[in-house]
Amino acid sequence: MVINEPLAKSGEILLSQHLLDVAKYARSVIQSYKQHWEKLLGLDLSERVARALILSALTHDLGKIAEGFQLSLRDRGLQWDFRHEVLSAAILLASEFPEEELKELVVSAVLTHHRDFEDEKLLQDSGLIPLPIPELIELADKKFTSKTAELKTYWKWMNEWASQYVENLKLPINYINITSPKNFVERMLQNIEDLSVPENRKAIALILVRGWLMASDHAVSAGVSEFKTHLPNLRTPPLRKFQEELSRHTGHAFLEAPTGSGKTLAALLWALNNRKFGERIFYILPYQASIEALADTLEIYFGRDNIAILHSRALDFAFQEYFEKYGEYEIAESLAKKEIEIDRLVHKPVKIATPFQLLKWLFGIPRWEIGVSEMVGGIFIFDEIHAYDAHIIALILEMVRFLKKLGSRFLFMSATFPPFLKQLFREAVRDSIREFTLNPEDAWTKAFLFKARHKIRWRDETLESLLPEVIQIARDGKRVLVVANRVAQAQKIYQNLKENINGVYLLHSQFTRRDRVEKERKIIDSLRRKNYADVRILVATQVVEVSLDVSFDTIFTEIAPVDDLLQRFGRVNRYREHQESVEVHVATKFDKERLKYVYDLERLNSTLRSAPEDGTELTVPTSSKWIEEVYKNGWTKKEEESFRRAQKSFNILLKELRPLKHLDDGREEFFGLFKSIEILPSILYEMFENYLRAKQYLYANQLLVPIPLGTFHMLSKTGRLKKILNNIYLADTHYDSELGLMTKEVNPDTYII
Repeated sequence: MVINEPLAKSGEILLSQHLLDVAKYARSVIQSYKQHWEKLLGLDLSERVARALILSALTHDLGKIAEGFQLSLRDRGLQWDFRHEVLSAAILLASEFPEEELKELVVSAVLTHHRDFEDEKLLQDSGLIPLPIPELIELADKKFTSKTAELKTYWKWMNEWASQYVENLKLPINYINITSPKNFVERMLQNIEDLSVPENRKAIALILVRGWLMASDHAVSAGVSEFKTHLPNLRTPPLRKFQEELSRHTGHAFLEAPTGSGKTLAALLWALNNRKFGERIFYILPYQASIEALADTLEIYFGRDNIAILHSRALDFAFQEYFEKYGEYEIAESLAKKEIEIDRLVHKPVKIATPFQLLKWLFGIPRWEIGVSEMVGGIFIFDEIHAYDAHIIALILEMVRFLKKLGSRFLFMSATFPPFLKQLFREAVRDSIREFTLNPEDAWTKAFLFKARHKIRWRDETLESLLPEVIQIARDGKRVLVVANRVAQAQKIYQNLKENINGVYLLHSQFTRRDRVEKERKIIDSLRRKNYADVRILVATQVVEVSLDVSFDTIFTEIAPVDDLLQRFGRVNRYREHQESVEVHVATKFDKERLKYVYDLERLNSTLRSAPEDGTELTVPTSSKWIEEVYKNGWTKKEEESFRRAQKSFNILLKELRPLKHLDDGREEFFGLFKSIEILPSILYEMFENYLRAKQYLYANQLLVPIPLGTFHMLSKTGRLKKILNNIYLADTHYDSELGLMTKEVNPDTYII
């Protein structure tokens, strides 16, 4: 059946409208980024990039006019076994361009706007056969010829449409003489090997046209018509001196200011002052809970439509929120997926993310050009920069070096900032960085800096020996946080406490996603008086540092590096609900053989050596001095090795980046950063299968449990793992919704394995 106009997608979406919408979106991008491109590429090349982007937006789907493709849109049972973008590229290669450089940019972007030059199907349909046997080459040529013949039906329509909307491009008069893009692809594959990123200007041009074409196409296809650039002016209370000074500063900066001092507002004011066009603001935090909390704050300032939330558990958070609101799986899943998909697009001007969401693009994962294109000229706020280990700091530093070459600006913030860390960032930026901090020049600042929330109590005992005291304090009506450094240790402490008192809860990393979200919400709501759960004691591991925005009356914790200790203390008297400082107890005796796999023992010893005396009130200056003393010599030997190894490996990877291709090893190396693997406890297998059969995939994924790589290898070595789906492993290990994963215990139903 022939109709007057071809479709772009099923659902009666006209091709002409789709192409015009993508071009409109691309024009908004150009308005926001053109001046940054000029700084990077010069006037001539930046102008060529802009023209190439519009031309590619208007022509990227011309291959869809093929009759077979159109029939497949109307009847999903019909398969059209050919890449439409190959035909689009072939049409363009046969067209007349005003200059060859423009033609190369446009054809490269159009040909790779779905799949890059690592894709076998794309290469084969382009005429590059893995085994160049004459018979196979002949078959490929015949297939291409048959597909070009399908262009006949809408060929006239295409030329008439192009003559009306596409400037500076003359399409071929006849489809018969169109040839495959084989020679073009071969030439590009050879040429791009010399295009290192980001030094080579041609490489940047190819990245920008491909990246923004894909981004524009994805946005329009998702129903997003507007590339947002405008942000409302902030309505602020009277500014503190450091906020006012930072809000007027143009360029890179350090801000050293404690939590609660107003550094988030200061950072936003700095970002808006440095934002000249529609470039993006990236607010980077180490912890998912911090991101969710910040999103609530920024929503008040800018509105939810301008804020994108990017972290690995964002879908879980969104699904849970919608499920609680509507109570229907299908509705919650649909809304959560739509929200996350929208947030992953490029149209929102403010991104709140973990560093991993930015680093992944530099690991060369598929379509990495989208992320790099968006980060050009970006404004980056790195908050809580002290919270990362040496390995991640190395990656962030190399990312900063990379982004600096793309015209980005940086604000590095921390409650405490070791001098050696500042020096590392100065070397990475290779530009002047002005320092801002709080000075005790007024009554509020003096009170904030010198009024302590915590009084440290050193306990020359093991954490376990302090449990009777924990029980007594809880019985006296106070809420107590107990923090262990290992999951198995936390489980035993929890069991011990539960035998002696009610109201004990357990939280660690080795719960299913579903159980952990449920526990976190229950604990948070209880502590905020939103439910009737009686949380007297919370036993937790390091997850309490990263996932809970709550406040307890006191804490008993095992020794940890100074940064982690201060994070844990931050969960006590968090909102200054106690007029005087409250005691925070640290057990200094520990199992060195077990803890050496968790922390660098040299850093632990340094923490103890430099610690304030027992009974010291921890003011901001006292805590800062403690951190500076612990880190005065920089990294420990073990940390230095980790830092250098990460730096070297990442640089090798960066040198392999080439436009129009992804790195096969990049994805694997990126996921290796997380140092954990998700497994399915065998006791949950039947439930998992039931969810899959019901196509409730989010529920199924919520049954997975993250485990450290060391635990994964232990289970694998003892034959207790079986790969079942993609990268999902079934584990013969016991799981209990109250205690979590019990890796030492075998599940009695071992027949599954």
